[in-house]
Amino acid sequence: MNIYNLNNNEIDLSTKNVYVLLLNFSMLNYQDYMTYLSDDEIQRVDNINNKIKKNQFVISRAIVKKLLSKYLSKIPNQIEFSYNKHGKPFVPEKYNNHSLEFNISHSDIYGLIAITLDNKIGVDIQRINHDINIDSLSERFFSEDEKEQLMKFDKNKRTDVFHNCWVKKESFIKAIGSGVAYGLDNFSVSLEENHRNYVLDLKNKKWYCYKLIEFENYKTALTMETKSNIFLSYKENYISNILH
Repeated sequence: MNIYNLNNNEIDLSTKNVYVLLLNFSMLNYQDYMTYLSDDEIQRVDNINNKIKKNQFVISRAIVKKLLSKYLSKIPNQIEFSYNKHGKPFVPEKYNNHSLEFNISHSDIYGLIAITLDNKIGVDIQRINHDINIDSLSERFFSEDEKEQLMKFDKNKRTDVFHNCWVKKESFIKAIGSGVAYGLDNFSVSLEENHRNYVLDLKNKKWYCYKLIEFENYKTALTMETKSNIFLSYKENYISNILH
């Protein structure tokens, strides 16, 4: 697995690459991108009272739809998502017989979008919360293996390690499409740096799980069904160029 900087290269979807975009919602205003949404999505926005959450929803949807429009030969507001039984959105149409796969995550003013072809993917971003009770949460949501791994770290490092584990676990359940219904304690990720980079699901199938980048007070992770190259963009002007 390799992670490359996307820089100013255009996204060209393939089965060999996963593209990941880092978003800063504070740099964009959702009202500028409402025209990218379908009528149903506009109704959803009307029911969101929190401006930060409106920004998260509208801007991330707008970017995904703008990217997909190139491959579906539709304008963004004509693209309709379907949802699986756990609420994960997906695109029912194919592109040259390939499935268009994407996933979205956000935490406060930052978000992640991952997109590719024929590869189930999940991303997660979390702001580190130093006030949470990591002992209680790990006891409730971590597997026995993960609890043992966590206890091997010094106490002053456990909050950081906990969040690294958490984003990996979230990215995995998002990739498989089941969400928390899968059971966060039903699988294990590695808490060690540069260690095992796969997760075994309940059918003993390998999924590939990676830490992406750390910045400011945030952790990020990506899980994919098939091992692929990762192209990452974290430049704000790249997102602006997509939307204009």
